[in-house]
Amino acid sequence: MKQARPSLLKSHWLSWGLLVLAYATYGQLLHADESSQYVWLATLAFAVAEAGVLTLLWQPTRDFVLKGFKTDVGYSVMVLLLASLTVLAVVQIRAFAYIVVLIAAALLVKVDCLIDGMSDRLAFTTLLLLSLLGLGLSWLPIWLLNGAAAIASAPQSVY
Repeated sequence: MKQARPSLLKSHWLSWGLLVLAYATYGQLLHADESSQYVWLATLAFAVAEAGVLTLLWQPTRDFVLKGFKTDVGYSVMVLLLASLTVLAVVQIRAFAYIVVLIAAALLVKVDCLIDGMSDRLAFTTLLLLSLLGLGLSWLPIWLLNGAAAIASAPQSVY
C-alpha cells in the first residue's frame, strides 16, 4: 500500500512559520526605530535578493564564491570582506543578529523546498511571499493601534 504524501502546509509549517515570524519581528524593530522609507525599501530589496540568491541564483553564487577562494586575489578579497562583516557585527550587533536570523530562517525554508523537490521558481516565490507576509504582519499592530486611537478620539454622540 502506498503512503500518501503530507500536504505542503502540514510538512512545512514550522519553517514557514519561523520565516514569517522572523520577518514580522524585524519589521517590528523597524517600526520601533521609526525607520525611514529608504530602510523599508532596502529591507524589501534584501528579501528579494535573499530569495533570489538562495533559489534562482544559487549556482552562479556558489561558483563565484568557490572560484574566489581558488586564487590569491580572490582569497584576499574574501578575507577582507569577512573582516569587514566582523567589524559590522561588533558595531551593529542588534541589526546583524536580525539579519543572521532572517538568513537562517530562509535557509530552513530552502532546505524544506529542496526536500520536497520544488522547482527554483516555486521556491523563490515561496520564500519571497513568506518574507513579504512577515513584513506585512508587522504593520498589523500599527494599523490596529492607529484605528483604535482614531475611534477613541472620535466625537461621541449624545444619543
